[in-house]
Amino acid sequence: MKITKLFNFKYSKIYIACIFVLSIISSILTITYPLIIGNIVDKIGNANIINTIVLLLSVFIALFLVNTILNCVLAIYNSKLSKTLKDSLYKKLDLLSLSTIEKEKTGNIINLFTADIENISNGIIQNFSKILMGITTICFSVYIMINLNIIITFILIFVSILMFLISKFIIKNTTNLFDNRADLLGSLNSYVEDIISSKTTLDNYNYKDKIQENFNLKNNNLYKYGYKAQFYSSLNNPSTRLISNILYVSIGIIGIIFAKNNLLTIGNISTFLLYTNIFTRPFNEISSIFTEIQTAFASAKRFSNFMKNDISFEFKQNNLLPVNSLNGIIEFKNVCFSYNNNEPLIKDLNLYIPKNKSIAIVGKTGSGKTTIVNLLSRFYQIQSGEILIDGININNIDISTLRKNIGIVLQDSKLFNGTIYENIAYANPKASKDKVLTSAKLAFVDTFVQRLPNGYDTIINSSDMLSEGEIQLINIARILLAKPPILILDEATSNIDLLTEAKVQKALSNLIKNSTSIIIAHRLSTIINCDYIAFVDNGKIVEIGTHKELLDKKGKYYELYTSQYKL
Repeated sequence: MKITKLFNFKYSKIYIACIFVLSIISSILTITYPLIIGNIVDKIGNANIINTIVLLLSVFIALFLVNTILNCVLAIYNSKLSKTLKDSLYKKLDLLSLSTIEKEKTGNIINLFTADIENISNGIIQNFSKILMGITTICFSVYIMINLNIIITFILIFVSILMFLISKFIIKNTTNLFDNRADLLGSLNSYVEDIISSKTTLDNYNYKDKIQENFNLKNNNLYKYGYKAQFYSSLNNPSTRLISNILYVSIGIIGIIFAKNNLLTIGNISTFLLYTNIFTRPFNEISSIFTEIQTAFASAKRFSNFMKNDISFEFKQNNLLPVNSLNGIIEFKNVCFSYNNNEPLIKDLNLYIPKNKSIAIVGKTGSGKTTIVNLLSRFYQIQSGEILIDGININNIDISTLRKNIGIVLQDSKLFNGTIYENIAYANPKASKDKVLTSAKLAFVDTFVQRLPNGYDTIINSSDMLSEGEIQLINIARILLAKPPILILDEATSNIDLLTEAKVQKALSNLIKNSTSIIIAHRLSTIINCDYIAFVDNGKIVEIGTHKELLDKKGKYYELYTSQYKL
């Protein structure tokens, strides 16, 4: 997507037209008043001077009103543009696949929503207005000054071009510095977020010194590029102002010489001195805002690159079938999958799970257990084969319908900012309060909620407020409330003590009986009652059967089970 398309929101062209017209009017009024002041100087002692003073005051009042309206329009336009960019960015983020998001640093994405969008909305349009006013001022000023004195005009033009070349040289040599500064800022944001989210682990391993060392390294690199970018860009404004001040004095001296030879009036000299500031101001402003322009375009480049990410395969589907609910008959047919087109992790997988049956998937770490359930939920796209639910290829099922019918409890499920009640009701916002509380009691959330000062209305604003086991009980309460036809439990009770786990397993047993369930667990004692147990090794199912059948077979599952029993 081209970023320019995002500027075409409702009434966008009207706002831009208003900014364009008001900027030109402001420039014309700015150019006009030096002529009037010069006229007043020449008319001192003349009876008609009062009318000229009234005209000057009128110009100043009109200039004030025009600039006030212009600033209001700019503020409104910037706010609308910022909102449009954030809406588009969020929609794009929502359409990206999990694998694409995993490649992006979290800090960079957050930076897009905050600093980058503000840089674009504030930097581009406001500076567009300033540049437009500057160009208008230069053109009209040149025309007026040539009619006053061509020699002084050419001196002004020559010096102004010199100022422009200085600005251009500095801009050329600082662009890369600003780009690097923005990239380093995103990297630092990601690192800080990792530190905050992993603080308990880092403190536990007394990793503070290494964290501090890494932070200092990243922060020093950011300082180095930030300092250089700001320092070299800051040289621009003083350099051009020095030339402008020298020019001001020179015009005064040259003007006096011309006045002595009756080539200029005192009023003309006053006008030229005012034009010295007005004419050189655009060059000074360009030099002062070039940092904002560079930053804005660097942000726009990052925004545009992110928006070019290909949307997820799940939102490109065609030939969708009208499916509202699923029964839960699952089949994997010759499924192959690899991450980033590397060595296949899942190889020629075939698996059939009847309706309302439970299957446990076991195997060594990294054998592909979690990947199998992620493929069922279409978090990733398979390279070959097909996955069917009720005989329908999941690629032909609307993604929202598919995931609405699949309930997942992960080992590291997350809670959201809000109350405990809201976190449980998240699974079914339309559920009655009684159903929410019943699910919470079945999941034994009551055992710790009653100790909290506000009970179910306790606001969770940090995952550190609850233990991992308590967080998992809330997630289990969610799934009990949702009652999906397909249930995935990925180490769902690993963070819960054995006594509570036995009770939770009992609460889950009714849900498992009434849904097609896929259970991943390292603790084999929790899955011995499943209808089937599949042993996965190197992305393939090498054994499948009941607990007793696999023990009698004395294969891979038998080795794993007996090793746990001995431990």
